[in-house]
Amino acid sequence: MGEKGVYLSDWSCFVISVDTGEVLDYHVLSKECRKCTMKRSQCQTDEEFEAWQIEHLASNECDINFNGSSPAMEAEGAIVVWSRSVELHKIRYKWMVSDGDSKAFNTVENIYGDDCKVEKLDCVGHVQKRMGKHLLNLKARTKGKLADGKPIGGRGRLTESRIKRLQKYYGLAIRQNTLTKANLTEREVDVVVYTMKKNIIAILHHSVQSQDAAKQHRFCPVGEDSWCKWQQDCATGTNTYEAGDCLPEVFFELLKPTFITLSETKLLQRCVRGATQNRNECINGLVWARCPKHKHHGAKVIRCAVASTVCHFHSGAASRARIMQRLVIPAGEYTQKASEEKDKRRLRKSDLQTSAKEKKRRQGEQMRRTRREDALREADGDTYEPGGF
Repeated sequence: MGEKGVYLSDWSCFVISVDTGEVLDYHVLSKECRKCTMKRSQCQTDEEFEAWQIEHLASNECDINFNGSSPAMEAEGAIVVWSRSVELHKIRYKWMVSDGDSKAFNTVENIYGDDCKVEKLDCVGHVQKRMGKHLLNLKARTKGKLADGKPIGGRGRLTESRIKRLQKYYGLAIRQNTLTKANLTEREVDVVVYTMKKNIIAILHHSVQSQDAAKQHRFCPVGEDSWCKWQQDCATGTNTYEAGDCLPEVFFELLKPTFITLSETKLLQRCVRGATQNRNECINGLVWARCPKHKHHGAKVIRCAVASTVCHFHSGAASRARIMQRLVIPAGEYTQKASEEKDKRRLRKSDLQTSAKEKKRRQGEQMRRTRREDALREADGDTYEPGGF
């Protein structure tokens, strides 16, 4: 549990159903034991500590259940929860929604044997961010001037707001063509992937100027409901499209390799189901609220925090009353009312945040902030670059 790049002594692993959103299983790994640490500092010799450790391990009170490196904890956690799925629930976990940051999928791909291989799905949110990352890296790598004698950045060029817009379009090209059926045929997957590819290529052509408008927008969706203003104008007879909002022609060949890379068949096949790791991010946030990452917590505290998180994730604050009842600590009237009110506020906030109007407002505000920052950077010029001054 923590950020990558730092030493981790504890790690919590959850299995969350893509269909129901419920936590099916969880496991906490720990590389440290408070009792062992304290006893080692008290013992005068290694022999004395080893003798005590034998008794300590025999009593099953040691918190250490993992001895590998910190980066390997995620993969080990996946092995533990996948290997006991049949015993716990009489089911096999067929898919793993992954962000590609660890070897967790590789360790469980064949855990059920050849007759039931685990399939990897990519989080469409993480895949969408790859477009922004690729374009930012491209902008950082491209020094000097392009073929038209101008730099890659600046007004009307590849600014951060433009990159965010392309990233958003790329995400929509994937999200708007997903299927949620349990068993997809190979034909259905091929059709969806083809449509995704066509829409991704449409973004490139739509965003770069061309002398022939019909050729520029030939891949864009047609009709009055199209996101392409040019196609809307063709269908409705209006004149709302502004050609000056496109990138210069020199950017077509510059951006083409990035769009080809991010429209590879295997990548898009893993996005067909439109799976995300939003629930995973949510439950991690609940754990961190109970055990902040900037403070050290023992394994027992983390296990309690994880168990409490699962209860809250399933039933909200009202789950505390049932826990207190199991502990023979009956919850009072005020405790129950406070829990119910807290859940109501959470649901109201959730409904507001997921509404189309609120999403549009947040996206608009984010784009305005990015444009303001682009304008300020252009006015100030280059003021910071690692090792550049």
